[in-house]
Amino acid sequence: MVCFPLLQSKGKPTMRRLEIKEGQRFGRLVIVEEAEPAGRYRTMLVECDCGAVKKVRLSHLTGGQVVSCGCHLRDLRFKHGMHGKKIYAVWGTMIQRCTNSHDNGWKNYGGRGIEVCERWRDFRAFFEDMGNPPAAGMEIDRIDNDGNYEPGNCRWTTPTIQKRNRRKRAAVSSKYRGVCWRKISSKWQAEIKVAGRRRFLGMFANEEDAARAYDAVARMYAGFMLNFPDELLELSSCPS
Repeated sequence: MVCFPLLQSKGKPTMRRLEIKEGQRFGRLVIVEEAEPAGRYRTMLVECDCGAVKKVRLSHLTGGQVVSCGCHLRDLRFKHGMHGKKIYAVWGTMIQRCTNSHDNGWKNYGGRGIEVCERWRDFRAFFEDMGNPPAAGMEIDRIDNDGNYEPGNCRWTTPTIQKRNRRKRAAVSSKYRGVCWRKISSKWQAEIKVAGRRRFLGMFANEEDAARAYDAVARMYAGFMLNFPDELLELSSCPS
């Protein structure tokens, strides 16, 4: 792995410059090496997934203005005509936060291992699988919040349901949703947040019992992920 050296300027104190690594990806472009500056702008030699090689300003890569050698835009304009549409913006945002380490959402997506499957790197395949949101204001949501963007793990939801499906907080000392360990009582506490308010569901000696207490209430509302979703299927299949 090669880290490109910092450039020095004579007579002036220098700020630490952005570290760019060989092989780092920005959309369809992969860094080959740092090229000669274009005036006062840092420039990178990049190779596109289509095989083309070109020079691009570093600021255009990190800002997301350039994501290919130009083939991407040609594909959009001439093959599916979706450039400028809302659905394309959703797809572009998804790609950026999973592949661009300088994107504002990187730490919650690509930075923690969330990827976009190979099929969905092509907008046409993504659109074929997901289509347009069924209603205005709906957003793409991963059913398993620790899983990737891929068929079978994504759906269109309202912002409210998407927030309910957020990943567990790092401070929660349990592998189950809605469960945390209380050191003072030496028990597992179950709670759930509904309509912006937290509801206390009880203290339990057993972690699984606390998780099932959470599930019992979560089933009463739409959009909540369950700790034991298969148990509901087993109960519904039992003869009366």
